[in-house]
Amino acid sequence: MALLRIVRDSGYADRLRAYKIVVDGTRIGEIRNGETREFPISCGQHDLALKVDWCGSKTIQFAVVEGDALTFYAKSNLRGPKLLAALWRALFTWSSWIILTERRQ
Repeated sequence: MALLRIVRDSGYADRLRAYKIVVDGTRIGEIRNGETREFPISCGQHDLALKVDWCGSKTIQFAVVEGDALTFYAKSNLRGPKLLAALWRALFTWSSWIILTERRQ
């Protein structure tokens, strides 16, 4: 088994909403503002995305081997002036609502 860790930034946008964590098309949990969640996952190739309503992040593909610990950082893309573009993102660029980045340990 390997470990998948999701760290969610604490920010103004979406602070009252939970992000759904989706691995290989299956919802495995959710994460709230400022939380860190860990999930055991099987070795191999996986797809990861975070969702909030119909919006979310781009899907990231990753591979893990036995004993790996993989950390992803999530934050809302609606910061500063970008907050004014929320309606545009919700309607046309919904997969850029959440920024998801990877860091191996």
